[in-house]
Amino acid sequence: MTDTEPQQDTRILLASADSDSGGGSGTHKASVQPWTTASGVAGELQHDMQAALADLEHAHDGIKSGTVGFASASALAGILGGWQSRLSSVRDHCSGLEGSLKKVGTDFGENEARVKASFDGVRATSKIDDYSK
Repeated sequence: MTDTEPQQDTRILLASADSDSGGGSGTHKASVQPWTTASGVAGELQHDMQAALADLEHAHDGIKSGTVGFASASALAGILGGWQSRLSSVRDHCSGLEGSLKKVGTDFGENEARVKASFDGVRATSKIDDYSK
């Protein structure tokens, strides 16, 4: 670019925030609430999977003793094991997600507070607001 060429505005906008396409105001806004909400949902799912496992085991109580010699008894045992494995995997995954999402929400909130404090500190010592008056 030469000194005679006009300088172009170079900004990056999120496609979803582009005001020309019906999006937002052109700025990215975020909050802690989605992270803590998602963490709560993961916790509920973890609890529900644990309850489903208990219900499944209870439903299969006594099947082996009452169905000795039937081919269906071994098939049911195989199905039980498969579902126990799947539900346990979902439960454990939700447990990990709950903690991770909660940590992200906490970290996000703490970072927002630090950034705000740093801007407030600069604003307190800066004369930039005096120029807009």
